[in-house]
Amino acid sequence: MKKLTNTAVLSAALAGLLFSGAALADRDDIRLLGETKINLSEAIAIAEKHQNGRAYEAGIDDDSFSPVYEVSVVTADERMFELDVDGVTGEVSNVREEND
Repeated sequence: MKKLTNTAVLSAALAGLLFSGAALADRDDIRLLGETKINLSEAIAIAEKHQNGRAYEAGIDDDSFSPVYEVSVVTADERMFELDVDGVTGEVSNVREEND
């Protein structure tokens, strides 16, 4: 019974740690969004025009220290690209072709 209790306490502590980490990530996303001058829709439009394609996924890059949107775009020839769009200037700073 003691082993079961210790396991339950450890599981609860781990769950709390994971939840608090997620909450901090959300705060970082909110902070980054507050620093942007363009919104997500504008970033998508910029990426679609830059790559001449259609966006299928987009969001704020939570690994960055400045506001950057990551936008995934598919072109007419079915090539997939991930673009970084600066959340302040709207400039495309990085384009990577997805080879999955």
